[in-house]
Amino acid sequence: MIKYPVGQSSFREIRKGGFLYVDKTMYIHELASTGKYFFLSRPRRFGKSMLISTMDSYFRGERELFDGLAIDRLEPGEWTRHPVLRLDFMRGGYRAAGELQGVLSDVLSEWEEQYGELSSDEAPARRFTNVIREAYRRTGRQVVILIDEYDKPIIDVADNKELEAEHRRILHDFYGVMKASEDCLKFVFLTGVGKLGQINVFSGLNNLTDISLDPRYSAICGITTGELHGNFQEGIEDLGRGMGMSADEALAKLKKRYDGYHFSKDMVDIYNPFSVVKAIYSRDIRDFWFQSGTPTRLINQFLQNDWGTPDLEGTVVSSSDLDSGDVLGSNLALACYYTGYLTIKGYNQRRETYVLGYPNIEVRKGFFKNLMETVRGWDSNRVNNFVYTLHDFIDDDDIDGFLHELQSFLAGIPYMSDTNKESQWQKDILIIARLVGMNVDVERRTSHGRMDMVLDGPKAIYILEFKYDSTPEKALAQIDEKDYALPFENTVNPKPVVKVGVNISPETRNIDGWLIA
Repeated sequence: MIKYPVGQSSFREIRKGGFLYVDKTMYIHELASTGKYFFLSRPRRFGKSMLISTMDSYFRGERELFDGLAIDRLEPGEWTRHPVLRLDFMRGGYRAAGELQGVLSDVLSEWEEQYGELSSDEAPARRFTNVIREAYRRTGRQVVILIDEYDKPIIDVADNKELEAEHRRILHDFYGVMKASEDCLKFVFLTGVGKLGQINVFSGLNNLTDISLDPRYSAICGITTGELHGNFQEGIEDLGRGMGMSADEALAKLKKRYDGYHFSKDMVDIYNPFSVVKAIYSRDIRDFWFQSGTPTRLINQFLQNDWGTPDLEGTVVSSSDLDSGDVLGSNLALACYYTGYLTIKGYNQRRETYVLGYPNIEVRKGFFKNLMETVRGWDSNRVNNFVYTLHDFIDDDDIDGFLHELQSFLAGIPYMSDTNKESQWQKDILIIARLVGMNVDVERRTSHGRMDMVLDGPKAIYILEFKYDSTPEKALAQIDEKDYALPFENTVNPKPVVKVGVNISPETRNIDGWLIA
């Protein structure tokens, strides 16, 4: 029976406990063989801590833990044991003054007990310098430094500019120690959500190699399609049995729910590892990653900047912008990319631009659900029931029932002051469509314009055109005038196309009629 490492990020415990481990050690071999200072950006719960833990055991020379793994074959000789200084900033909270200093002091005390005398010096940077040099002197071997979630003390206080500036100053001095101690260091690896240039605490450590967008390391965290098949086939079969479906059907659901991440222009598909392991362990498919944390800070950015309820699908950003790692600035798309709510959907070599979009159903639905609840004030339980009901109508090819349900839901929304604006109605309809998920396409481009909404049901395709303060007849006429149905009629196995014209009344603030043709 396979043991799945649910909630575990210790390589040592996983290997000693006989838990499933997806082998990423070939990347560690490559990094250790080719460089000294590295940085990796990935979203939360994406395997960064597991990677750091694996590096910890590797550089400590715990070879018995690597039996049968790639690095065991790649490095057949003797392994050197290095002193390892590992710091995980997830161990503390940083919202109050002095908490960062407290975390650093506790970690430094642990290192000093192991490699030197306890220091009365209050400056973390000086203590860090002494620990590095003393560890090198006492062991005779160069030191390895592993820092996980390096940017958390800054991101956590982004709404407190005074404390943020203080944290930047402390970390600038702390991280700068590593360059000054270069002769004592074997390897340095840092992970985080945001990137170096944007956080601006590494002016004293400017020799880090950023592998975040490097195609060679796009799969260093997460689960590839090949790794899913090679490691989880038995679990997928169990998942299928638990959900009353075949293994192929279970695999298809896993892909739609958790796949779709891309971390470089090579577009290698990456599954969210946290959600995949939770789904297979529990034999159920739910929104595990999104339920583990909500995008509170991003939604606050919406509110503070009066962005309303935008849709970021298809956002184009330059290579230099994406490389900047702007997780705290005004560019919402970049912040969403680095926090895992958007991913790379395409790359234009000629223009050196990336297209961003939502990676999968779990993220898209969860993100828009939070927008509905927070930005628009829509009730959480009602939203859930509403989405499930809409799914049922789509699956049953009942477009009339779909519109009746939509009308009923909109009638119960606590409206904001701008509700009568056509633009806000368009945003609300867009959010609803995104929430419904895989069978819905919004503002689909054609050679003659954009279709408001396309529902792809099991037996038919529904083209919906929404008009504000007009008539369903005019909405229906636009579908014909612009030949919106043409792309669907020219497919190999075309489904019947149903045209739906919908009008929204500014007086009732709701759908007041529709025509189906």
